[in-house]
Amino acid sequence: MSRFAVQITRAAARDLDRLPESAREQVCQDLRTLQDEPTGSPPRVRRLKGFPFALYRLRTTDHGVLYRLDRSTVTVMRVIDWKDLARILRQT
Repeated sequence: MSRFAVQITRAAARDLDRLPESAREQVCQDLRTLQDEPTGSPPRVRRLKGFPFALYRLRTTDHGVLYRLDRSTVTVMRVIDWKDLARILRQT
């Protein structure tokens, strides 16, 4: 099984910096699991529909992680509070 490279955008890095220490540790641990299995299984990982590229969300702690999957790279785009993420996705 091949491992995926996990990249974090500047926006996602800022989001991580704003999290409390305990939540940040859990999110980082969950991001490491994306190296082995980026498409996971519902309900924690779900592919989002209506986007022109493969966009996924990972539910971790009280936050959602939006990431894009390309060939062998997982690009973490944002780490957002779960309520805010749900509201944003309903608008698209």
